[in-house]
Amino acid sequence: MMWILLIIGILILVLLILFFTKIRVYIDYKRVQANDKIHIKISAWYGLIHYTFKVPVIKKEDDSAAIVVKEEQEMKEKTKKEDVKKITPEDLRDGFADMKEMLQHIVGFHRIVRQFTGKIQVEKFSWHSMVGTKNAAHTGVLTGACWALKGSIIGLLTTYFNFRIMPTYSITPDFQRWQANTLISCILQFRIGQAMVTGIKLLRYWKGGKPHFKSRKLAKLSGDSNKQSF
Repeated sequence: MMWILLIIGILILVLLILFFTKIRVYIDYKRVQANDKIHIKISAWYGLIHYTFKVPVIKKEDDSAAIVVKEEQEMKEKTKKEDVKKITPEDLRDGFADMKEMLQHIVGFHRIVRQFTGKIQVEKFSWHSMVGTKNAAHTGVLTGACWALKGSIIGLLTTYFNFRIMPTYSITPDFQRWQANTLISCILQFRIGQAMVTGIKLLRYWKGGKPHFKSRKLAKLSGDSNKQSF
């Protein structure tokens, strides 16, 4: 009996340690021309436990992108057919009801995720980019648009995450050549327990709050997704 109580006590102690353990995530993203590189490092207990994840350099081929677009266009042309459907007042009623159901589902999911992101501490966030074209006027317009876009994105991030420091970002114009380079570096910190609680909430919400659509098409899609999840 004593051994059982001892094992239970050890398990509870381990769970408590894991629950309050802080995880620090280092994310570095670099894009130079068409090459992308991501470096992610996860550490705990002041670096005693750490794991590094590197994504190899990915080079985008222009030819392959063009082929994909062409294939998609051909597929659309081949599958194109005339299909006349009648829309009844019942269909409109069910459509509005499904839209309301979907919005409520998204709002509930968003509320749970936002509660977790609000507890994630951002200890560092820097975003520096270089853009340019061969035309000075176009480069000026592009630079101004990038400033506005970055300001909007960072403003949105500050409403979701707990920034411990002010984010730094910049746009450097290049009037001599085409440029589309960017570098993002950030450090995030949160507790394992917070992630565990959020995962449990999402699981419970997904099982108990699945949207129930009235229209037959959406109801069928919802049923198929539920079957795939199990």
